[in-house]
Amino acid sequence: KDPELERSFFGHKDNITCLSFRPSMTQLASGSADHTVMVWNFQAHLRAYRYMGHTAPVTCVNFSPSGRLLASSSKDCTVRLWTPKAKGEVAVFKAHTSTVRAVQFSRDGKILLTASDDKSIKIWSTKKMKFQYSLLGHLNWVKTACFSPNNKLVLSGSDDKTVKLWDLHNKTCIKTFWDHNESINCVKFHSSGSIIASCSNDNTIKLIDIRMNKLIQLYENAHESSGKGLSGVTSISFGGSYGEYLISSGADSLIKIWDLKEGHLLYTLYGHKNGPTLATTSSNNGDFFATAGCDEQILLWKSNFRSEVDDEYVNYNNYFTYDSSININGNILHIIIIINNNK
Repeated sequence: KDPELERSFFGHKDNITCLSFRPSMTQLASGSADHTVMVWNFQAHLRAYRYMGHTAPVTCVNFSPSGRLLASSSKDCTVRLWTPKAKGEVAVFKAHTSTVRAVQFSRDGKILLTASDDKSIKIWSTKKMKFQYSLLGHLNWVKTACFSPNNKLVLSGSDDKTVKLWDLHNKTCIKTFWDHNESINCVKFHSSGSIIASCSNDNTIKLIDIRMNKLIQLYENAHESSGKGLSGVTSISFGGSYGEYLISSGADSLIKIWDLKEGHLLYTLYGHKNGPTLATTSSNNGDFFATAGCDEQILLWKSNFRSEVDDEYVNYNNYFTYDSSININGNILHIIIIINNNK
């Protein structure tokens, strides 16, 4: 069964740059170049909430694991925290000396990361939003960053064309990947914790197994260049119950669904118009995904992926216990992935 368009949301007055589902799947948050954050309620009788406070475009939004807080980052150098109710804001702090490109809560909700054009990634304690330490090593803007599922690693991508893997215990970069030829737009961890994905202005999507430091999948010419001279893959998100699909957005205004098990393009979705699509996000259970971009609308899709997963893939990629020492640049890194073995 093909993905189905479930709903569309209108309300922003400029490009929509970022999306985040509330874990309870009752709300979807969006950020825009119109300086606002909006929270869309899935219950039909509830109106959307519009949060004003940022004085420049919003670059990233992320719900905390409990869903009680929503963080947003902006070109105004600040991060704002909101309660996803009508009232909104609870805190604001100047996170960096330049544009903040990314903000994300760890899976346990105890720490928050921010990434910035000041070339740094910062780690904050969510208790009173206290600064903990910086991760330094990128030579240009840090465009994207995220935590590993076990909260022990951070993955980042930069305008310096590198993807870096950081060990939070030692506060050091343990691996640098030079696989792209242009600026990195988005990086993501697979739910298994052992696979990373990155996309770039070089129009490629790459998947690397960090246990072996091996490129395992490459999608070239993933999105066409737009007539306005824009090129590249702008955003990626793992989809499906077990992360067996990848959703991408790009300069060509299209949304593409890649079948990672088979290693090919599965669907091309034409819902967006008027310029690049900029944001994708998937629900935790893989049942839904959302997309947005320069047409100022958010499309909520029912994925219909679930029935296509076979037992062989589930066994191979997610229902196993893996405990191994990996040698990365001479550093021994223990990655322990323990995932539900009950079928």
